[in-house]
Amino acid sequence: MFKVIALNINYVAFDDILILGVIPGFEDAGWPERWKRLTELFPEHRLVFSRSIILLLQSTFGTINMIWPMIVANICWAGCALVFYRAFRRLHLSIWYFVPVMWLWFNIQSFENIFWGVSSLCNFGVLLFVLSSLYFAAYRPKQYYLALLFAVIATFTYGNGLMVFPVIGLIAWLMGRKKDFVITVLVTAVIAVIYFIDFTPITQNLDFSNPKQVKEGFLGYFGFIGSIATISAYDGMHGVLMSAVVTGFIFVAGLLYIFRRQLLPLWNAAWGRKAYTHPGSLFAIGIAAFVAITTLAIVYKRIPTDTFEGMFKGRYRMYSVLWCIAMYFGLLSLTSRALLRFSVVAIVPFSIFLNLIILHSNFALAVNNRRSAIVQEFNARYNADWLGVKMFSMDQAHFEKIRAYYKSDDPLAEGWNPRSKTDSIACAKLYEPDTVKKDGSYIVVNFEQDFFKTEKDYSDGAYVILKSADHTYASAQTQYPVPVRTTLRRLMYFNKGAYVNFHAATVEPGLYRVYLLVRKNGQNTIYCTSKTWKED
Repeated sequence: MFKVIALNINYVAFDDILILGVIPGFEDAGWPERWKRLTELFPEHRLVFSRSIILLLQSTFGTINMIWPMIVANICWAGCALVFYRAFRRLHLSIWYFVPVMWLWFNIQSFENIFWGVSSLCNFGVLLFVLSSLYFAAYRPKQYYLALLFAVIATFTYGNGLMVFPVIGLIAWLMGRKKDFVITVLVTAVIAVIYFIDFTPITQNLDFSNPKQVKEGFLGYFGFIGSIATISAYDGMHGVLMSAVVTGFIFVAGLLYIFRRQLLPLWNAAWGRKAYTHPGSLFAIGIAAFVAITTLAIVYKRIPTDTFEGMFKGRYRMYSVLWCIAMYFGLLSLTSRALLRFSVVAIVPFSIFLNLIILHSNFALAVNNRRSAIVQEFNARYNADWLGVKMFSMDQAHFEKIRAYYKSDDPLAEGWNPRSKTDSIACAKLYEPDTVKKDGSYIVVNFEQDFFKTEKDYSDGAYVILKSADHTYASAQTQYPVPVRTTLRRLMYFNKGAYVNFHAATVEPGLYRVYLLVRKNGQNTIYCTSKTWKED
């Protein structure tokens, strides 16, 4: 899957371009300036880990391939599973009880993290370092300094990494390690001072005087925790999102039920009466506490700008999975062997079924997302005034300067010249679309009667080109999965047809010829459509 989707291309929204901006002039800068550039806010995170990996790759190979940071990030993802396994081994259970953890963890619902390039380092990197910190705090108290070290690294990987400090401090307190708790408080204070120097928030915070925001924040909190229930990472239907809210309530209640007999011992430990020394339970509690605090922070920062629907982005889905794993570790740690054997008979097939259903619903989204990145970079390269570049206060000269570091794939430009000052492109033959129309804010061009099969990788597919003498725009087909029943019966996945649209705001006024570019087995074929489009 990774091989056929991952491409050396800038991700949607230009995050990769912005972070690669650390490279120019870094070697010639002094150490204070280097630290300043490594810790520059993005937008309110200190991305030292991501920028360090980029600089390491650049200094080692003299260039960047955006697939390389993806690989590093996915290694971090796999590293999280290793941490889970090390914690699982302490439970002295058969390896079969670990099977659900793997099926839960390695799902494609957070496909943005898998194929994001630079920013995937933030999302998977922070989880690896947080889980490592929790592991050493709960299972290796004699090496507590490693828990603090990983907490520091997590903090400078992504902003919510700072949230692990109160969690490992809580673990130390519950275990009766007062010295470690005091050290944690002191280290947290020092790191917080460093982190918040020159800290200028650029987003609004939740307004508690606004009833609408408070309501959305409350529902968004539980929806975020239960977001795995939506199955599709970007199903915005209100009913589906509310099912995640209900699932979030169930998840919180489920965790409390699993730990119901531990509440009194935990209460006594919290008041310093008797230390709580059950590492498996503390590891599970630590994971859940980190997710709970992270969710609170995201709701507080994101509700005003992203609203309730913004809590369900694909890159956030790992936190819902983490909550599931926290519940499962609690179950493994606290349930009798007889009941556990009975429970796992249902949990194993359910985790497999859930993974495969998520795969069926999200693979097409991952493909569409990658093709969107291809056309975004194409449009940014061949249209100096393209809205997408201007949105990020970036001119094309800077875009090309940064692009020179990673020399991205430009698959749609192969075999012809998108910069030609004419509206005419050499065509193989005529291929007329079924639909050319304006639908709201979108220019829609659909080819509904054919399959556009992928042979090499998912740069293959159908693309529509709008060509005038001054501009050349591209947009990729959107593909949808057929129903599961059809997949099982006919062994097919994608539906028939290519559904293409351009947001009118990104197309400059003018008269355009409409072309169809079909990329098959890594080769481009351009077809005339006999259609034109006038954008006013």
